[in-house]
Amino acid sequence: MFLGNYGERWFDFADVLVPLVEFGGLHGYVRLSGSSLGSLLGISQQAAARRLIKAAEAGFLNKRQTVFGFEYMLSEKAKIQLSAFLDTFSKKPEPKRIDAKVFSGVGEGRFFLELRGYRKQFEQIYDFKPYPGTLNLRAKQSVLDLFKPFPTKIVNGFRTGGRTYGLVLSYKARVHYNGQNQECVAVFPQISRYGDETVEVIAPTSLRKKLGLADGDIVELEPILD
Repeated sequence: MFLGNYGERWFDFADVLVPLVEFGGLHGYVRLSGSSLGSLLGISQQAAARRLIKAAEAGFLNKRQTVFGFEYMLSEKAKIQLSAFLDTFSKKPEPKRIDAKVFSGVGEGRFFLELRGYRKQFEQIYDFKPYPGTLNLRAKQSVLDLFKPFPTKIVNGFRTGGRTYGLVLSYKARVHYNGQNQECVAVFPQISRYGDETVEVIAPTSLRKKLGLADGDIVELEPILD
């Protein structure tokens, strides 16, 4: 969902892409052998060659063969992802609000918050006991993209009762409605039935009751810094 799967992200192949950038592989083909890369990374020639092959297979490298061996340059996919990453260094997070509609879920939020593995982590990170239930919000655009520039608190996944529960990205936030507001935590589970245009919100109290919310009401959600 939020970070993609292993093998789909530039940083899965940072050990290959960064040396290529240093050698000019951002703008043209660079001759780079498994032996040379292995020497740079402190790994065997075979391991380095496998990394080059994997990066090319994943679409992060363009590859061509010459009489002197293989040459590589970063693909457009790699350039786009790296450029987006580097842009974060020049952009300071600016609090913005997004309109989102209240809707009823299927009760999963209550179930997950009652699991000790999640509940205890939220209590430790945010210093409050979450109300056993989430406020479900749906926007017309990606809510996750709004929060990405802000500091993330990762709630670790765990395994219990023969079932694996995924990690959760969480962010400090504030909900505004009808002249009222309440600080809360926006959560984005790794495993979710919803897309990036939805978000689940937790707080020490029932946000529906405190803010007088009903399905269909439009609230404003705002990321906040610590």
